[in-house]
Amino acid sequence: MKSKIILKTQEEKFMRKTALLLTALGIISGAAYAEQPELKVKSVGQYIEIDNTSGAEDIGEKVHFGNKVSLSYGKDWSFGLMARKAWKTDTDDGIHSSGHRLQLDAWKQVNDNLAFGLRYRGQNEFDRYYLRTKYNYGMFSGNIDVAYQSNNAASDHEDAYYVEAIPVAVTVGPVTVGYYVEADTWSVNTKEDGFEHKYRQQLRVGAPLYTGEKLSLGLEYRWQFDTDVEYDKDAPKYKRAYKEENSNTHILYLSG
Repeated sequence: MKSKIILKTQEEKFMRKTALLLTALGIISGAAYAEQPELKVKSVGQYIEIDNTSGAEDIGEKVHFGNKVSLSYGKDWSFGLMARKAWKTDTDDGIHSSGHRLQLDAWKQVNDNLAFGLRYRGQNEFDRYYLRTKYNYGMFSGNIDVAYQSNNAASDHEDAYYVEAIPVAVTVGPVTVGYYVEADTWSVNTKEDGFEHKYRQQLRVGAPLYTGEKLSLGLEYRWQFDTDVEYDKDAPKYKRAYKEENSNTHILYLSG
């Protein structure tokens, strides 16, 4: 009788230990499962951009319509996909196709204020491969993109180094004001036509129009106030292929 009681007591201890072990394993596996990163869709949106070159077309030299998808993977990685189509629009001349773009982004968040990323941008005339960084400290923010541009048999352009940046932007309340600069120079110049570089500068002012649970709208005004194309006139085959862009261009950018 005594041996039966001892055996029963040992069985009860074993069952309790087993239950505790299974509970612990369940907690650990649940925590481990909860910590596994997942690829999630953060947002899906569209935007319309109208580029008016102060008279070239009465609606816009280019009207862009784009679709965007944003995704996240865990806490530190984010991804983006953008595809857009552009048209020339004029009340007299009508609507004509004017190119397209496919863009892929990947970002790694280093800390709360700094991130590094990669980008691929493809159009019918070129492919660009980017190294990127962005920062955010209180009311100040900015970003810098440096890229190598590989041209797809474009007759007017060599492969090039490209820079696009908003080195500083200031946000006060809902309004963000930023300085934008874009420039490129050829990595080689087999044409020997003297091209050295081109650039453009803009002032950008943006603010959210509407923020809801599933829909957000934003509007940005861009004033292109300075452009330049530089050539060496002493080049062996000097030819000014690029004309300087309009230095008084006004752009409205509606995003959602």
